[in-house]
Amino acid sequence: MRLKLRTKTALLVTSLVLALVGATGWWQYRNLSSEYLTLMREQQQALTESAAADLDYKLGVHLAALARAARELGARGFDDADARQRFLSDMDLRAMFDDAALANLDGAIVAINPPASDPPNVADRDYFRQVRDLRQPAISAPLLTKGGKQPAVIMAVPVETPEGRLIGVLGAALNLQRANVLGDMSQATVGRGGYYVIVTRDASPQVVMHHDSTLLLKPASAAAVAPADGTLNDLATRATIRNADWELRLIVPASIAYAPLEQARRALLLQLLWLGLGCALLVWLGTSWVMRPLEALTKAIRSLRHSPDSKVKLDVAANDERGELAREFDALMAELREQRLEVAAVTDASPVGLFRSDTEGRATYVNDEYLAIHGLERKDAAQGWLTLVREDIREKVRKEWIRLVNTPEPFSATRRLHRRDGTRVLVALKSRPVIVGGRVLGHVGTVTDITERTRADEALRTLTAIFDMTTDYIVQLDVAGRLIYMNPAARLRTGLRLDAPIEQLSASDFNPPRTIERFRSEVVPTALANGVWVGESMVWDAERREFPVSHMVIAHRDKHGKVEYFSGLMRDISAAKAAQQALRNSEHRLRMVTDHLPALISYLDWDLRFRFVNKAYQDWFGVDPEKLIGRSMREFYGDEAWAQMEPHLRAALAGRQVTYERRVTGPGGRRDIQATLVPERNEQGRVMGLYTLDSDITAHHEAEEALQESEARLRTVADALPMRVAYIDADERYRFNALAYEREFGLSRDQIQGHTVQELLGEPAYESVKPHIRAALAGEVVTFQSEDTQSDSYNCYEAQYIPQPAANADTIVGFHAVITDITRQKLEEKRLVNLAQIDPLTGLANRAGFQARLGEAMERSRGAGALMALMYLDIDGFKQVNDQFGHQAGDELLKAFSNRLSHGLRSTDVRARLGGDEFTVIMEGLPNTDVAVSAAAKLVAATQAPFAIEQQHQAQLTINITLSIGLAFYQGGNADAATLVKRADEMLYQAKRSGRNNVQVAPLPVQDDRP
Repeated sequence: MRLKLRTKTALLVTSLVLALVGATGWWQYRNLSSEYLTLMREQQQALTESAAADLDYKLGVHLAALARAARELGARGFDDADARQRFLSDMDLRAMFDDAALANLDGAIVAINPPASDPPNVADRDYFRQVRDLRQPAISAPLLTKGGKQPAVIMAVPVETPEGRLIGVLGAALNLQRANVLGDMSQATVGRGGYYVIVTRDASPQVVMHHDSTLLLKPASAAAVAPADGTLNDLATRATIRNADWELRLIVPASIAYAPLEQARRALLLQLLWLGLGCALLVWLGTSWVMRPLEALTKAIRSLRHSPDSKVKLDVAANDERGELAREFDALMAELREQRLEVAAVTDASPVGLFRSDTEGRATYVNDEYLAIHGLERKDAAQGWLTLVREDIREKVRKEWIRLVNTPEPFSATRRLHRRDGTRVLVALKSRPVIVGGRVLGHVGTVTDITERTRADEALRTLTAIFDMTTDYIVQLDVAGRLIYMNPAARLRTGLRLDAPIEQLSASDFNPPRTIERFRSEVVPTALANGVWVGESMVWDAERREFPVSHMVIAHRDKHGKVEYFSGLMRDISAAKAAQQALRNSEHRLRMVTDHLPALISYLDWDLRFRFVNKAYQDWFGVDPEKLIGRSMREFYGDEAWAQMEPHLRAALAGRQVTYERRVTGPGGRRDIQATLVPERNEQGRVMGLYTLDSDITAHHEAEEALQESEARLRTVADALPMRVAYIDADERYRFNALAYEREFGLSRDQIQGHTVQELLGEPAYESVKPHIRAALAGEVVTFQSEDTQSDSYNCYEAQYIPQPAANADTIVGFHAVITDITRQKLEEKRLVNLAQIDPLTGLANRAGFQARLGEAMERSRGAGALMALMYLDIDGFKQVNDQFGHQAGDELLKAFSNRLSHGLRSTDVRARLGGDEFTVIMEGLPNTDVAVSAAAKLVAATQAPFAIEQQHQAQLTINITLSIGLAFYQGGNADAATLVKRADEMLYQAKRSGRNNVQVAPLPVQDDRP
């Protein structure tokens, strides 16, 4: 069976519509899902970062307040208990914290607010140790307070004396369950169900803040949010809180975050279903009706689509559906042409730029204002604006623009453009999508040049800040005379509070009646006519007493010339008025002074002819001042000087005050002068002439040249010195350095100058000299030494910081640094110290060396908890050897015994002779006591072998001796060196009593000072 054309058309169109609707729906939903999730995450991330920045700022404010309190406490002192408690109460830190406490360096709480009967010790707290050891402020991890067992975060800062000595730690707590900077945020909600969570950022993060108080201080995993269903997770974003090294998390449950998306999906599916069914039915019914006139009009429609203004021939006379459709179509096209022309006329006359962009980012239509704003020609309208974007970001901007014009959402943005004529403009862009059948065909929008408005806004903010700081009185009134602004100085003078409202006040509340009448009759009309009125008037102070002011009233107009408001600028001239009479009395004296000043003073009219000159012209040039009146400057100075002076004179005649330097030659020789040109204006503000002041600065230039020569000589001398010499200003920046600095740091003088001490030395070295720099900048002459010990080198320097006071001696503007290398002297000192600790007979350490090394060994053992031993040795019967063979033989025996002692011990063991036949051995890093006991037994056995003693001019002696040893151990504790030596000596005494020639060992290591 052959189907008719309309049947086939209906079936085909229905199938295509259904397929297109389904594909469009799927594509729209996919884009909607992706864009919705991206937008939600971006918005939530921005909100999270904003909240984190706000909380970070508040924590910084809390730390700063605590640090200020610590500095004040350090300045007051730390000794009086009552004073400490009063200090905490007076500072009222509870306005920001839940409680505050002051601890000494042992961790004991010495003051607390609110007071507590038995305050705990905080020496074991990490934050306390960090502040005490590093002297830096600290914010603790969340913890339970020792007193109330409440979850809290502790902020702590060091308390130092003005000399920089640490004397305690000031801490304050933020209870995580109360209303404070953290507690308030835990109760805050975002949207319908979002909430904030704060966790630490260490290896095992803990919950710092959570709306569920049962999760506080728990591991962060316990506060994790499980998926709302099997597929979607809660929407969570994170941001860092830098002051506390925490992480702020904003969590929105999945059921809330994705609810709009789910609703949109269901609605879209339903709409697609009904749309498909409706389209199928309508296409089936409509195809048979539209097919007949459609074919007749196809050609006309195609022609009009490509050329809307072309003439087409339609059969409008037919008395059937085709004729009726043709007539309606012809009428429709006529209306569309008329509407298109009307729209074109409106858009071309629009004061804002209008455009339409397709989905490829090309401008398919722009009006004339759009082209004018961008500085483009119409042939460049399609993508010409991209050429106004910086080349390095042009491709990125193009891709972003294509993305935007394909989105179904309106957007607004500002864009900075560099026009081809070199000017820069800031434009505001607003755009809305063109959506047909659910598909974005492009965007239409407006472009507005906001360059001047932005500059005006910035200028207004700057001007308002200036108004708030000036001591002059500034008020602004609307056209009805009501106040809209009054700066702090005016409020103070008129007795008005800084926060008092002024909307109901007017000019008559602050001015006498005669001043108000003058405003009506003179001031306002003049300001309206000329834009500004300048004069003097009388106003009221806080007690409604009149006082004179220098008054300026400015009329501000909008771009259409309509007055928007008035500004009044007033300055108290009471003192000036009182001085005016004295000024008039002194005019004659001033004239005399002018004639006797050593500078050229003149007045020039608009034609630059002399109308007044002082007597200095005669002194400099030998010309009678009266003969100069009426002569032009060009005629007087000549063409060569005139070419140099003319640009400055023209600039001054244009209304600017000008100062420049030039050189003149007269009967007195060459002179270097500084010329100042000040315009004189009439009441209308027009420049009428110039006042000139020419000062002789020849001596100043000669002094500068001499100063430069002196500085060069000084630099030569400083570069020849063997030490490092530099000058550092109050900002700790190098302003001068000798050649030795370049050799030391391998940098040129230009690379050093301008850099700070911290930048040049590095952070560790800077921290060591920082207190000395602070002392020098406080006016103190500082001398100190610093050592630099490396694996293969040792250097020592002596530094002297000499403050440099200002010329008025009121402040210190910097200091001079003189750094001398004293490495050789230090090495010689160490060599002499070492010689003082060596026994000259045996080469072993003497008593002084033994005591120094024993203290160091015990300190190492105490810090590491390692086992060490001390042997106390005594040669049995040594007195008989001296009595029988003489002291020389005894000395030889001692040296031989020392050699045998060295061979029987480890190379790291310290051997010492205390005097006579008493020796000691220090053994460190022992794994157990058996090592030392075994070494002592081997020494006893080795000593029993005969000693062969050589004698001059006599036969060799063979001497037999035995050895007694007392052995004691140490492995940490508060015992001192004397206690350990005493224990070893006791064991030696037991060895003597036990028949000698043996080792006696203390049963337990020495722990404390008790024997």
